[in-house]
Amino acid sequence: MASSSSSAAVVYQKRVKGFPRAPFLLSAACAAGLYWLGGVGGWGALLFGLVQFSVLGGTKFCKLFFKTVPRDLRWMLVGVWMKLGLKRKTSERKMVFDFLSETAAKFPNKPAIISIGLDGESDRTLTFSELEDYINQIANFFRSTGVKKGDCIALFLENSPESYALYLGLAKLGAISALINTKLRQESLLHCIKVSSCRGLVLSSSLGEAVREVWEDLDPGVRDHAYSVGGDAGVGGVTRLEGLLESVSKTPPPPREDRSVNDTVLYVYTSGTTGMPKACNVDDSKLFRSPTFFGIAGGVTDSDCVYSVLPLYHSHGLAHNGGPMIYTGATLVIRKKFSAKHFWTDCVKYNCTMVCTIGELNRYVLAQPPQPTDTQHKVRLIITAGLRKELWLEFQKRFEVDHIIEFYGSTEGNFGIINIDNKPGSIGALPLFVPSIQNVTILKLHSETGDYLRDENGFCVECGVSEPGETVCEITKASPFYGYRNKESSAKKILRNCFKVGDAFFRTGDIMCIDEEGWVYFCDRSGDTFRWKGENVSTAEVETRIATVLKLTDVVVYGVEVPGNEGRAGMAAIVGTRDTVDLSTLPHQLSLSLPPYAVPIFVRLIESAELTGTFKLRKVKLRNGGFDRTEVTDPLYILRGSSYVPLTEELHEQLLQGTIRV
Repeated sequence: MASSSSSAAVVYQKRVKGFPRAPFLLSAACAAGLYWLGGVGGWGALLFGLVQFSVLGGTKFCKLFFKTVPRDLRWMLVGVWMKLGLKRKTSERKMVFDFLSETAAKFPNKPAIISIGLDGESDRTLTFSELEDYINQIANFFRSTGVKKGDCIALFLENSPESYALYLGLAKLGAISALINTKLRQESLLHCIKVSSCRGLVLSSSLGEAVREVWEDLDPGVRDHAYSVGGDAGVGGVTRLEGLLESVSKTPPPPREDRSVNDTVLYVYTSGTTGMPKACNVDDSKLFRSPTFFGIAGGVTDSDCVYSVLPLYHSHGLAHNGGPMIYTGATLVIRKKFSAKHFWTDCVKYNCTMVCTIGELNRYVLAQPPQPTDTQHKVRLIITAGLRKELWLEFQKRFEVDHIIEFYGSTEGNFGIINIDNKPGSIGALPLFVPSIQNVTILKLHSETGDYLRDENGFCVECGVSEPGETVCEITKASPFYGYRNKESSAKKILRNCFKVGDAFFRTGDIMCIDEEGWVYFCDRSGDTFRWKGENVSTAEVETRIATVLKLTDVVVYGVEVPGNEGRAGMAAIVGTRDTVDLSTLPHQLSLSLPPYAVPIFVRLIESAELTGTFKLRKVKLRNGGFDRTEVTDPLYILRGSSYVPLTEELHEQLLQGTIRV
């Protein structure tokens, strides 16, 4: 079977017992015979054929077809419109900064970015013309330092207008911006800077202490070209960028003749499934596709105002929030740090009409006590990822938001799914009757090992209706996989010989299921990765850190569900006893090398670690037990503040009731 016919877009054959081809052909033949030989009129013959087709087995097909085709046509029309825009962009060799320039020419005095002032600071507003001038100054400055196409500058920035100005200014030179997670410290931070092969670094002054910790280990070339924004970073050798830009020309630099929409513009880091964060290649066209699709589906115009609280070192925060500003002239309101308390207050104050969030943030907003601003806002559209059905319904009802667009995608992935139909809980739909739209399929996994199930011919097996499995997407010219800077890491994300010898599929590492109507639902992360606080956590990396700190060899890390929380909280099962395992300093020591979301919330002390037949640590039984004190007799601990304390019956009950936050 060809891989294209195996995609989830045509798993219809398995969901509804296959297209009734024989009844269809027989009905068509009889209808044609009646028309040509029986003297029956065209409408009469057609009616006879439809009745016969229905009787012979086509009823379910017809019902599903007419129920889903309007949805699929809407999706396809938006997709076609987006592809036409991408084709025009490619033929005209327009880059993302060209669109910003056009928007600035159209709305020169309109606010482009409003940065909310915190702790008594005043708001900072840049009009489109001011932003364009700032971008040109950045491009001209770095051009004067010798930065050229293919060079990389690492950006270690809190949410600020500089995040956009710097990446767009560097893109004008063909340079690449490596977006560093501001939560990283020491070893992880140093790794991300070095793996980018950057020749310079720009940091927010507030992050100076983090840079000071790794300063001596940075390459001399990076230290020679290190700049701060927002003030003095307090690190010897780091120069304030604002002062250097004062005398730089605001005239656009000479346009590059070698520019292409396939040029890499960003390195966006993702944890992946194992090891340190990996740098994903993001080209210019990818910065166009998703925001444009959202813009068309959501009816975004220049009259909209986008509220952004997501970190701009993530593609969702940078591209999806900034897209409406760049491509339509909408105003972007950014806040340095998310605040559930001020969420709707900000939306009301700045007349925001559109918000980009993730499921975890929505939960925090819902947890706030009711207040008048819950319905005083003008937000009509929310674009989000990871919003559970229960939260979706409650969120939409309480805050009276007209339209929610849920989507799924990964920075390094070669496909995305988008729910533009307000279907609560679904991440989108795969068209049932158009196989060529997306070569996506959901594969069965071994329940114990997590490996792909193979049939007698050695090929993968698709899941049935509503059966969870790992989602993969075929790598083709139309859906390429750009991968990571590290080729070895990229190779691990490719599944070969899936449905035929020689094919290749991108492995998402995510468990999903698809119902009879083609709606897709996210279930969980597969393998050694789980999601917590909107971030992917590599269990292998956390296991290594704990083993290093405690000088142990057997540590098992996995994610466990906590009532009322999105994703899974980290839990570490450590071989040892309270006398042999020192938990007193473990949180602090882990925080030196792990971001906060990766530090385990729970610890379980076990006598021994169970191994599989291939000597892999067995996690299924441990994961299933979670922190349930009625099933787990081993000592259990929970992270409270900066210490692990015994998980008492009282704390356990409070967790189940949701009265304490983790």
